[in-house]
Amino acid sequence: MTSVTVREIMTLGALRGTYVLGGARGLDRMVSGVNVMEVPDIEDFVKRGELLLTTAYPVRERPERLVELVPELASRGLAALAIKPMRYLEELPPRLVEVANRLDFPVLVMPDRTSFNEVIGAVLAVVLAEYGAEPGGAEAIRERLTGVALAGGGLEEIARTLAGALDRDVRIVDEDAVVLGRGAGAPASDGGDPWEFAITVAGTRRGRVLVGGQEEPSLGQRRLIRQSCFAAGMHIAQAIAGIELDRRLRGLFLEELVSGPHLDELFVRQRSRLFGWDFSAPHAVLLARCGEELADGQVAAVTTRVLGAEALVWSRGREVVAIVPQAALDRGAIRDGVLDDPADRWRRALVEIARGPVVVAVGPIAREPGALADSHAGARESLRIAEGAAREVVWHEDLAVERLLLSVPRETLDQFVDDAIGPLVRHDAEHGGDLCRTLEEFLGVGNGAEAARRLYIHYNTMKHRIARIADLTGADLHDPRTRLTLSLALEMRKVR
Repeated sequence: MTSVTVREIMTLGALRGTYVLGGARGLDRMVSGVNVMEVPDIEDFVKRGELLLTTAYPVRERPERLVELVPELASRGLAALAIKPMRYLEELPPRLVEVANRLDFPVLVMPDRTSFNEVIGAVLAVVLAEYGAEPGGAEAIRERLTGVALAGGGLEEIARTLAGALDRDVRIVDEDAVVLGRGAGAPASDGGDPWEFAITVAGTRRGRVLVGGQEEPSLGQRRLIRQSCFAAGMHIAQAIAGIELDRRLRGLFLEELVSGPHLDELFVRQRSRLFGWDFSAPHAVLLARCGEELADGQVAAVTTRVLGAEALVWSRGREVVAIVPQAALDRGAIRDGVLDDPADRWRRALVEIARGPVVVAVGPIAREPGALADSHAGARESLRIAEGAAREVVWHEDLAVERLLLSVPRETLDQFVDDAIGPLVRHDAEHGGDLCRTLEEFLGVGNGAEAARRLYIHYNTMKHRIARIADLTGADLHDPRTRLTLSLALEMRKVR
């Protein structure tokens, strides 16, 4: 059992500058692991003794959720909650300190410069070192088997060590009977079935140790075999944890890349190469808002199929983020006789697995890795415009007018819209009319006959509506400046 406390963890270099916001009397809680809060309902995914890290992104819409979480996390035996708040919260809920102090549950505040990657690596290194330092008190061969697993010697070396101790053939296989390690001993005289011993990790069967020989292993031999099963399980658990850690570090790095302050270019390039990514070419960030939560595996499969293997994608629950090379976002290609929009192809692919509406926004092109945060911010702004204007796909580069309008104070927008088309809006609301849409189609094509065709109405009906619009607004629809004013007012009405 680890004996590392929260107080000792706070002395690590990766947590330099971290301070205790509340619950200081709980600083001697034991830390046995580390986790990251990526979803608001984190309670079901944490384990006793974990240090929980968060940027508070999952609760940014309702910061009081942090106050509600503390009693639940404390009851589940977590070691502490460490928050890097300034990125998504301007201030922490005042009651957070009160609840933390009452429960003696440490709530820590980390500086904005803190890297989750470094914290996870530092905490796990200390915990594993402490665990490996516990005395075993067993015979030399048992110590050697455990030492092999702790030193990362692998299943092949565990099998050879056990085979040498038993003087029997030993194989370590997975649940599909694939050989993962083999050790040679004295050959069995009859070639009969081997003796089987299960390898379990956290109660789940992960493989078997197969021991040859005609005679049943003795009690002493069984003890060694059980120790080898434990050592093999430890190795497999480390491998599983390594895969999970790599996934989390990957996700955390990508989040910091697109959501955080500009990172050092050299750091980004070095870390990217470790994950096998190349950001030397221009990329863009795409955001998708889905009707239901999607798993990383789901979105990765459809994104690779639609946008190529070099696209990086991950899920934020109902939101999906993708970093895509510019080369994969060419809208000039022709597919099936129509102009291709790769963002719309991605949207349709997500609709298939989300089984509901999906809205996609494409951020501006980032010429260098450090600009991906700007691309993400542009995609976020574009997504907000798309949802307000009921569009399914938007590109940041196409939204210059909408972005300009959003920079205008809301009161000014409201007054402009009311002055220009207020009578039409009120007429449509009172009479169930369609004058606003009629005017938008007419201004869009500049031709009454074509607008009538698009609205599926008779040309005489169109002329009557145009006359009614001119009468209500007093506008001269032949004046270019007036047409521009009306077009802007219609667009403002959608954007706001």
